[in-house]
Amino acid sequence: MDESMRNYLPAIDIMMCHLGISFEQACEELGLSVTEQRELAALQQQEHLE
Repeated sequence: MDESMRNYLPAIDIMMCHLGISFEQACEELGLSVTEQRELAALQQQEHLE
């Protein structure tokens, strides 16, 4: 995954925390494809385990 995809994670976290929406809803608001959503979900899970 390229670095530009990683840059979406802070925005998604903010949207989830402050707007109370789900990860999927935040990704949709940002216009991400289903494939991109899956990649980001895997990356987010990996970062939370570290």
